[in-house]
Amino acid sequence: MHEINTVDPTAQLALWRSEFGAHYTDRNDLERPARVETWRRILDGLGVQRALEVGCNVGWNLRYLSACGVSEVWGVEPQRYAIERARRRSPELTMVPGNAFELPFRDAWFDLAFTSGVLIHIGPADLGRALDELHRVTRRWLVVVEYDSPDEIAVAYRGHTDALWKRDHGAVIAARFPSLVQRKRGSLGADDGYDDCTFHVFEKSAP
Repeated sequence: MHEINTVDPTAQLALWRSEFGAHYTDRNDLERPARVETWRRILDGLGVQRALEVGCNVGWNLRYLSACGVSEVWGVEPQRYAIERARRRSPELTMVPGNAFELPFRDAWFDLAFTSGVLIHIGPADLGRALDELHRVTRRWLVVVEYDSPDEIAVAYRGHTDALWKRDHGAVIAARFPSLVQRKRGSLGADDGYDDCTFHVFEKSAP
């Protein structure tokens, strides 16, 4: 497989739809029970009934949100291998093929739209497009769980360049959407079911 030398979003999507993406799914298709309590804390007080995960892979986070009492969970995933694998195991999950740049939903359809380890794989030139879509489809809450860094830095990822970036995702969101209010922020480690991530909870508008 050839190394990606640009941040062309089409090439990046092709990477995740390729054998490289399938190997990612095989490596990471693991249940992490600690995430149920982590999501319970994140969601506490938000009153979420309909949620969307952008880049849901095989749907583990959707299952965790269901366990937290979210009555309707949806996922969008560009990798058909991951969707097919998820549907075989959890046919009750609602997952559709798609990507962060063109979400197949109407405006403000969800109470919450979120990512978990997805924005880090979107290049700087295209991050705004993905955030705009997240902002568009959520009625109230926008949540991201990502690798953060005070400065944006590209990190080599399994032999590929331009495939992973750390940045201050909260600051990027706040700058792009000044009307949003950040309600929660916190660090997540191994005891929380994550690997040195930061979560940000933004409120779009009060009901």
